[in-house]
Amino acid sequence: SIVGEEWSYNPLLIGYWQAGHQNKDGYQGHLTSTMDFAMNQNIVDALNEEEAWDRGLVKMYEGLANDFGYTSPKDIMVFADNHDKSRIFTQLKGNITNTKTALSYMLMLPRIPQIYYGTEILMDDFEKPGDHGLIRTDFPGGWQGDTVNAFTGEGLTDNQKDMQAYLKKVLNYRKESTAIHNGKTIHFAPFNGTYFLFRMSEDETVVYIINKNENPITIDLNRYNEVGLKGKTLTNIITSETMVWEDTVQLDKKGSLILTTKK
Repeated sequence: SIVGEEWSYNPLLIGYWQAGHQNKDGYQGHLTSTMDFAMNQNIVDALNEEEAWDRGLVKMYEGLANDFGYTSPKDIMVFADNHDKSRIFTQLKGNITNTKTALSYMLMLPRIPQIYYGTEILMDDFEKPGDHGLIRTDFPGGWQGDTVNAFTGEGLTDNQKDMQAYLKKVLNYRKESTAIHNGKTIHFAPFNGTYFLFRMSEDETVVYIINKNENPITIDLNRYNEVGLKGKTLTNIITSETMVWEDTVQLDKKGSLILTTKK
């Protein structure tokens, strides 16, 4: 497969180049995959902005809703950052919770994800945002004189180790999840500072929840009855804690939750 870069935040232009897309001018592209700059920007904006009818989580929701315009959304490559854009940790203003949310949301989407080296240890370009020398800094470890080694964990901060462990768990789960790879996607418009996304296959439902509220909030789960989870037990893939999907759920912390019906 070949990935093509159309650095545009307009999904119509991203879709234009993908193989099989029915363009009105008759152009036939031959790229299996194009780069999802639109979703990349939507994720950053959604997490940085305060919630309003046209700002915040609605940008993620509407960005994913635009999938009807793509010939094959699952073949499009989504990313949080790359060698030309500021590190995602920098784009999200050093907020670790939001960085975890950005990466985990990306990994739940019907897309091919790309993770730039060093994202898992919170590499940044705060000193001079956008500077390509900083964005492309050597990965620590394996070089003569390195005092930090991200391969062994030597010299990493607790936050860096935590992010590394978090991403490892999410990626290893995703690797074996048919729901994430090939499942149906259902999501609901953001509500009270929360956004619910469901990936569904015959043997599994993955529930992804984003909560932007600073204080605990109780959500009425009857809003999502069409998904058919009432009475089912779900497991948090990060903590292994379980819950039964009943009438309500209390979200105690800002951030994201990944739940699965798989035992």
